[in-house]
Amino acid sequence: MKWLVFSYSLPSNLTAASRVRIWRKLRKSGAVSPKLGVHVLPYNDDCVETVRWLAAEVEQESGEAIVMQVERFENLPDDKVIDIFRNERMADYQQIEAFISELEALLETQRAEQAKDPNKVVSIKRDIRKAKKNIDEVARVDFFQIYDKRRLLDRLHHLQKTLLTGNLILMFFFSLGGLSTATLREMMDNLQSIEQTDAAESDNLKFKRMQVNQLSSC
Repeated sequence: MKWLVFSYSLPSNLTAASRVRIWRKLRKSGAVSPKLGVHVLPYNDDCVETVRWLAAEVEQESGEAIVMQVERFENLPDDKVIDIFRNERMADYQQIEAFISELEALLETQRAEQAKDPNKVVSIKRDIRKAKKNIDEVARVDFFQIYDKRRLLDRLHHLQKTLLTGNLILMFFFSLGGLSTATLREMMDNLQSIEQTDAAESDNLKFKRMQVNQLSSC
């Protein structure tokens, strides 16, 4: 199996902010570090482009970067390297799972409070968007596909539907005069956000199905 190896050094007088910026971009690339100072990615076009950009940024900061393509590592079989990737991605997914579990518990708590006070709006749509973004970012660098992200997306979708159901109940309260206009306005914003998200996901699914149909007809 082919691997990309990336190593770099930065000037001692470089600001901490610049060092952290480069480190974050390296972390976001999905690279792992089996040895101190050595970062590894699978060899593919996307990773090659990523490493080139990282090397260019290091050199722009007057640092030094080296990029190598290797067929194998001495004393480190490919399956061991793959295990490192799998362990790091699984840790990322577990963090997202924990975050979604917190959202689920928070929603239950807020719904209980809302039952006592209908004017208390349940709003976690920003957190749901954040979780979706994190899932997409981790899935993009899940090079060996150790996890089906649909499991997490299904949980988020259920959260959205739960919010939708709760908001429909609030609309009923409003029709009876038991809900303020401000609360209804915020509720409608939540509904619109969920509908837009569902529409975007539906369009994306239709596009993927069209691609599959085109390939199957070839």
